[in-house]
Amino acid sequence: MNEYILFAKHIKKRYGKHTVLNDVSFRVKKGEIYGLVGKNGSGKTTIFRILTGLIHDYCGEVSITNVENRKTRISAVIDSPSVYLNMNAFENMKAQCFLLGIRGNTHINQMLRKIGLSEHNKQPIKNYSLGMTQRLKLGMALLANPDVLILDEPANGLDPDGIVELRELLLHLNRSNGITIIVSSHILSELAQIVTCLGVLYGGKIVKEVTNSEILQDGLQLEKLYMEYTRGGGSNE
Repeated sequence: MNEYILFAKHIKKRYGKHTVLNDVSFRVKKGEIYGLVGKNGSGKTTIFRILTGLIHDYCGEVSITNVENRKTRISAVIDSPSVYLNMNAFENMKAQCFLLGIRGNTHINQMLRKIGLSEHNKQPIKNYSLGMTQRLKLGMALLANPDVLILDEPANGLDPDGIVELRELLLHLNRSNGITIIVSSHILSELAQIVTCLGVLYGGKIVKEVTNSEILQDGLQLEKLYMEYTRGGGSNE
């Protein structure tokens, strides 16, 4: 059995009088791809901001285990990293390396090849497609060599080709590099192809979790499951 790398326990978060998260608990195994789905405004981004330390005023506990006797590295593409539209991919990577304290260009060139942007390196980002920009943001997050990668709606706005390219890249990062990925998306059919576990967020709680093996063995239709549990008809059993 894989060891768990991240625990979220009884997370609660309010914005003024509005309760966004109400006793959210889940755990993520090292090396898995955990998918999180829910309606707009259900609190997915808030959870990600809590996990990455961008939000501190919440109740509950986030526990992250050490990897290979060192502190676990977490990177995320939520609202950041931002990109400089008048700069090219290499220049954006260079700026990110400066923030991370990484010296030299070898790492940048390797990352550009990994995310498939070597041939487009000299173009300003303002001329990139949305898919290329998403890959650049992902590459910038990967410069820190994370153990855990958190992605908030990475396929949002991508065309079918861009979605396939993103899927293949995430699967490669997970299988070849062993990166644990936590990802949200409204494209359920796409999540079904990559996740090892899926959590449904509704009413401020994780109301249902299902593994990929359960999806395959039981022939579950994620759209049907999603509608059942986000309309309040399901139970957390």
